[in-house]
Amino acid sequence: MPVVELKVDRNLVCPNFDGYKLSFDSVPVLRQDLGCDAYVLEPHASQFSLLHVELFARHNHLVADPWLRHHSYFFNERHQLVQCTSDPQSGHTRGQRVVFTVDYSDQGDERLHRPGDYNYTIIFVSERFCVICDGMTSYHLVDTGDRSRSGAQEWQRITRSPVNNASGHRGFELFDARLDVVQERKQISLVAGHVARRDAVARDQTHVYYMDLTWARWTQLPNNDDWSYSICQRLETTGSLQYCAFEPRAESLVIASNREVQTPEQRQAADEAAAAAAVAARLNPPVDQEVQLQNGGQANYGWSQTADNVLIRFKVPSTASAEEFDVSGSNTNIVVKHRDQIIFTEELYASVGEDLGVLKLAENGLELNLTKAETQNWPRLLAQEDEGVAEEVAPMEATPLPIPDLENPLEECDLGPADEEIKMVRFNLSSGNITHTIFLGSTPLVLTTTLRPGFPAAFATRQGVDASIWLQMYQPSRPDEWSVRHEGQLHAFGYVQASKVQRKFTACCPDLDYVVICDPVRHVLVYFPSHESAGGLRRRNGPPVSLGKQNLVTLGDNVDEILGITTANNVITVLSKHALLRLQV
Repeated sequence: MPVVELKVDRNLVCPNFDGYKLSFDSVPVLRQDLGCDAYVLEPHASQFSLLHVELFARHNHLVADPWLRHHSYFFNERHQLVQCTSDPQSGHTRGQRVVFTVDYSDQGDERLHRPGDYNYTIIFVSERFCVICDGMTSYHLVDTGDRSRSGAQEWQRITRSPVNNASGHRGFELFDARLDVVQERKQISLVAGHVARRDAVARDQTHVYYMDLTWARWTQLPNNDDWSYSICQRLETTGSLQYCAFEPRAESLVIASNREVQTPEQRQAADEAAAAAAVAARLNPPVDQEVQLQNGGQANYGWSQTADNVLIRFKVPSTASAEEFDVSGSNTNIVVKHRDQIIFTEELYASVGEDLGVLKLAENGLELNLTKAETQNWPRLLAQEDEGVAEEVAPMEATPLPIPDLENPLEECDLGPADEEIKMVRFNLSSGNITHTIFLGSTPLVLTTTLRPGFPAAFATRQGVDASIWLQMYQPSRPDEWSVRHEGQLHAFGYVQASKVQRKFTACCPDLDYVVICDPVRHVLVYFPSHESAGGLRRRNGPPVSLGKQNLVTLGDNVDEILGITTANNVITVLSKHALLRLQV
């Protein structure tokens, strides 16, 4: 499987950037009360898993139109989709208007959301189409018409389809939707997720929560305006879903998670293998090493090497002493005995010194240190090795600490969880397998954002103290190749974001002029990473220093929890339960 590297464009990096300077310039905040409160669903008492908490807590209830960034949308408690617009030049509000109402008369079940249902999700797929997931069981494909025109608008629903009736799930969140024209027919690809529960295979667990992803498509029929709906694939992961987006033409789905992404069939096969291994372990428990040696059995061992030496480590009982072991043989054949019982006799890959090394009893077992007759790297320990023979392991000395860098000292936020490895994988529909992988380390993604309409969502990773923005690359002439391009750099923002433990939303402007962090209530921090001279300051033996600008905006006491945020070139729109606020930046 090809591994894709994140190649940083050095032209986008500013090595002389020296942080952000707090600015006391005022940021105008325009408040607009809502005619009807924003609609928000909280997790039910039964939805207590980490995946549920992330799904509800990270949900952005305010959605920007990628084709018209100064247009934002949210659902109110009357299940109406409300459009909020602002003037692109001044950032002043132009008012609110209802453009669509979700009708429950044809749902076939209760008229209102049940406890445990998910929040509405909206994705705009073109200049005149959008997809709405009602948080229960259905998708709605809506014709928006020309969204840029002024005056009254009334969007029309084209079709409604159940997300996945066969799954039996209720409650879905739409993660991505994409419109492509394939063979002169419109095709809309959709991926939605539901946090499900299944019985655990491991004996120390009773249940496992996982994200069940449904990949589906709407395809326009050739002779009329009707749309057919079909499910293409289901995927599962027990980890946090940090990124989920189609590539152009939607032949592959790109997912970032800290756990494996599998099809239900692959997961079932892995569970059956794990269950069979557990049964085998219970029927054939491992033999105690002391009993094995007393019965004349072979000792378990591992080995490592340097250019001049070979170190073989034997697993022996903790009660054994060094006097009970003996080594003999020739420079190519080694025999190790325990109380006159042979526990190791093998022919080595190459010759060693005539002294046959020294046996030493260490904390981790019995060690035999051999000196190579010739300086070389051995591909294996033994001249002839069968399956199951010990492979080379890393030397067991203590791992050296990183060399300290006094200019960029290591801090706690530099070290992610030791047991996590986040991977971004590309799952190809035609092959039914993962075709490419990006290893992202243990640090979560900094943010995801839409930079240009019609393009897949960009994502940001921590690169040193910076945050690097990456965008998928797709070449129609070579569909088997896939990579990502370094699109931009948010200077020192990786370090800044890691220090904001109370953050709820992180977003950036489409042209990367600024990036914003929202706390759950009241505080909004805006960072402008543009290169500005620090009043002629320079390091003693270096170039002039560049500084960015930071604004701290404290919203009024009458502003409730921040429910959503959108960004445009000169305005940040913030949604609360009762009001809409615009920060003119």
